Amino acid sequence: MLRKVILITILFLWCCDSFAATYWIAPDGRVSGKGTEYDPFPCIEDALARVGGGNTFIFKPGVYLGTQITILPEHSGTSQNPTVLKSENKYEAVLHGSPFHNIYVKEGCKWVVIDGFESSGARYTGIKSNADYTVIRNCRIHNNALQGIEAHDVYGTVIENNIVEYNGEHLQYDHGMYVDGENLTIRNNIVRFNSGWGIHLYPEIADSRIENNLVYGNNRWGICLYSKPGVGSNMIVNNTIVFNSGGIAVKNGLDEIIANNIIVNNTMWMFEKSEPIRNLGQGDFSDNNVVIDYNLCFPRYSGAGPHGICADPKFLDAPKGTFYLTDASPAIGKGSQEYTPERDFFNRSPSKDKASDLGCFPYDPSLLSSAARQDWYYKWPFLYKGKGTTMPDLWKLPGSDDSDTDYKYK
Repeated sequence: MLRKVILITILFLWCCDSFAATYWIAPDGRVSGKGTEYDPFPCIEDALARVGGGNTFIFKPGVYLGTQITILPEHSGTSQNPTVLKSENKYEAVLHGSPFHNIYVKEGCKWVVIDGFESSGARYTGIKSNADYTVIRNCRIHNNALQGIEAHDVYGTVIENNIVEYNGEHLQYDHGMYVDGENLTIRNNIVRFNSGWGIHLYPEIADSRIENNLVYGNNRWGICLYSKPGVGSNMIVNNTIVFNSGGIAVKNGLDEIIANNIIVNNTMWMFEKSEPIRNLGQGDFSDNNVVIDYNLCFPRYSGAGPHGICADPKFLDAPKGTFYLTDASPAIGKGSQEYTPERDFFNRSPSKDKASDLGCFPYDPSLLSSAARQDWYYKWPFLYKGKGTTMPDLWKLPGSDDSDTDYKYK
């Protein structure tokens, strides 16, 4: 009898976990709405109160003004059925002007996916999570008063395919991303023109990957990583880091790997001697516990490793924010397959038959013609200047039929 009860319980839980539903949110939704596409809920708080977590919530286009979306521990999802907050169309659900954070996932609320929003004008942070297994993807996060993205003391969090720009009011304390924890993945993001660091991994981070990111034009370092003492083992690979005040900095390095990056034209700037930090791109990096190799550094850096090179990377059009590699680039084929990420910036598996390219954008001839950028040159790098008011899809190769980057969470 007991075995029968246990079996029925397991089947019941499996069924509950398997039948997650999809609900709709709209700024003009009815309080008595049913959460369907044509009768949406008025806000996510009402939706979660009525149907709970572990479901998908689609936000219709519009401006969601002046409130903080708070996701509580009781709204947690599971690995199979996360709680998904998703803009119906990328960047068209606009979260703006919260007196705190536009989205805040509170500690204890696991397995939440935040997908496709524009988040701006928050008086604190655009999107913040203190919870494990949060995914923040496909968002444009800009002009928030403090950080663009913030995630502290988290495990298993993924931050991918976001544009994080123009955030912060203070050079020392406000950054594009301000993140720490373990087993984190920060990949395929464009992080530019933020007040402090581009990606500030502080106070400690371990067993994490920072890969395929374009980090440029930030007022402090591009990537600054404080390795968790005695743990470390982070990888900083295939990033393009240009026009920041510094390149890559690591403190407490233990088995870190810094490889396949392009680190060029970052302004000379140093920490005070009281802050013993190793930095790549300018200055001294002598920590024997850190592997540095296969990087293109310009100007020359003597510690770039036996396979490091110093050369102009031959970007296509750096003044317009176009850091694709031309066919003359010395970064083509100079990387190590051993350190290459499983997917590139365009969500493709790298070739196993040749050496990888350096930086976040692998060489692809389809990217080089002016026709490939005719729909976004006037929208990028400054959205509201010139023609159009929508962002280009920078993760879609010319001629590609599928720009979906919503691949299975790992």
